[in-house]
Amino acid sequence: MVEITVFDGADSIGGSKIHLLAGDVGFFLDFGVNFKKYGLYFEEFLQPRSARGIYDLLTLKLIPPLEGIYRKDLFPTDLKIESGIRPKVDAVFISHAHMDHCGNVGLLDGCLPLYCSSMTAVICKAMQVSGQSSFEGEVAYTTPRGPAKDNPLAIGTQRNAICTSRPIYLVDDATSDELDDFWQTTYSSKKLDVVFPSKANARIGEVSFKAFPVDHSIFGATCYAFETEAGWIAYTGDFRLHGARGNLSRACAEELAKLKPRVLIIEGTNIKEKKRAGEDEVHSNCLREVKGASGELVIADFSPRNIDRLLTFLKMARETDRKLTITTKDAFLLHAMRLADKDIPDVLADPHLYIFEEIRASRNLWERDFIGVLYGDKYIRASEIKKDQESFILAFSFWDLKHLLDIMPRGGIYVYSTSEAFTEEQEIDIQRLKNWLDFFNIRPVGFEVSDGEIKFLPGYHASGHISGEELIQALREIRPECVIPVHTEHPELFAEYLGKEMKVILPEEGKPISF
Repeated sequence: MVEITVFDGADSIGGSKIHLLAGDVGFFLDFGVNFKKYGLYFEEFLQPRSARGIYDLLTLKLIPPLEGIYRKDLFPTDLKIESGIRPKVDAVFISHAHMDHCGNVGLLDGCLPLYCSSMTAVICKAMQVSGQSSFEGEVAYTTPRGPAKDNPLAIGTQRNAICTSRPIYLVDDATSDELDDFWQTTYSSKKLDVVFPSKANARIGEVSFKAFPVDHSIFGATCYAFETEAGWIAYTGDFRLHGARGNLSRACAEELAKLKPRVLIIEGTNIKEKKRAGEDEVHSNCLREVKGASGELVIADFSPRNIDRLLTFLKMARETDRKLTITTKDAFLLHAMRLADKDIPDVLADPHLYIFEEIRASRNLWERDFIGVLYGDKYIRASEIKKDQESFILAFSFWDLKHLLDIMPRGGIYVYSTSEAFTEEQEIDIQRLKNWLDFFNIRPVGFEVSDGEIKFLPGYHASGHISGEELIQALREIRPECVIPVHTEHPELFAEYLGKEMKVILPEEGKPISF
């Protein structure tokens, strides 16, 4: 018997939690944060209570009430799960390192093995080390917690606790001594009982699998295919054809077609969209704007971990003789990524790249003892940028704009090269962004705000997701017997577009689909 159960992400973009049961073997395909559900209750200044462990998340139904899969140290004494739903979980396959696909992995039992690309592994660890301390982000290693001494209803970190690595199996060949060195420290005062990532066998129990790299807006994205008694079942994760490495996705589609999959679980973020702009078009449009801002400061806003876009703006920095200035977190991520793939350009050695030195009372240990030691000569202060504003492209997001108060720009442009706002809160952020830009007399590029209405302009951002027309074409080339759309707000369009050519099953959250 083979069962597929979509526990989250059936009719939303993100939050993917897909369970596959094949005989006696069970595993999850991704275990991500559903930002749409979180946004019903939480926002920047109203967050789940960390002192209550996973109580808030379970009570508000932001994670599925599954027995036996979550970390026991995150349960306060007044919390139990009695849903009667206890899925068989032998492993968790992570398609890529975006939070809507791996952001809830930190809640899972630390003994559950993770399968992913080496790139995804190092990105997850770099984000955990350089990000805010949170048990949800504990993908690479876990910090033991338990009932607080003074109140058993509260969860606290155990004093002098030793962190434990999660068992991680790499679906590619990128293991090395350098990767092991990176893995064996928390870059903090925390001690780590380390288990190094190892190369995965292509089989879990009676189920063999294949892993295919695909192109996405983050490196390391992977499609998986599983050989079951019902036939091959494949899961694309997020992918695209119009990116800088679109050849990877095309090769994956060719390999899937050879397998003649019984079922293809596929993302449909842009099912309604026509062909999207590629990175070359983004480069051309943004370069025109940067050249037009001669003598002024340029600020480039693009998604975190979108290294393709970083390379695009670095190319523009060379073409216009400017200095692309990134954050320390970006620098840490770039260093980590080269441990997984030496073919990635050594961006940190580029003479046109610098690292912004924030004004802070103290630095984190990962920054002070690692980035500061290896790349200290790359640091540049706000006072230096202030004197020579026309020579810089600042890779700043909305959350970095506070640092402009130390630079005090004399006009300039803000190139909005990231995804459109999808939620009301994101639209509010755009309004706040416009207030910052108006304060410094900086012109927005890529969006307009008129009478409170926000209009995003095409051609300044290349989506990380395949366009609708390319998606339909890819499905016709792969020709699975059955399609299960996920990661989309319009799953019904798959049936409308393809229902006469192949079987389309629209998943319902928590309801098994048997084959």
